[in-house]
Amino acid sequence: MRRSGAGARPLPWVLAAMVMTVAGCGLLKKKPVDTPAQIAARVTEDARILREVEARLAAEPSIGAGRVRVTVERGEVGLFGSVAGFGALRCAERNAELVHGVRLVIDQLVLDPGPKDVRCLAPRGASSVPGLR
Repeated sequence: MRRSGAGARPLPWVLAAMVMTVAGCGLLKKKPVDTPAQIAARVTEDARILREVEARLAAEPSIGAGRVRVTVERGEVGLFGSVAGFGALRCAERNAELVHGVRLVIDQLVLDPGPKDVRCLAPRGASSVPGLR
């Protein structure tokens, strides 16, 4: 027996239509397309960030040249490879964070056994970074 009135349950197709209407609203907002000049500027900026991060990491004695591979896309830096100890890991992250234009550092480093504290050439800045001297 089907109920109607205030206590009736809505039909499944009505619920489905409501969900599709709400979900579809996001599809109407189109993301602005970057101009060729904006794309070129972004690629140039990413290349600069990549060079600076790689140079900083190569200069760090606790990290070692060639142990960390760096990628950059839209100001987001990815760190891949391995480092010896937590101190070297934090040192690599901190060096990448200090480069102008970096929005995010994504750490995909493998932590090998090593010292917890290392002497890092990167300045500490205003906040105290654990594991760095």
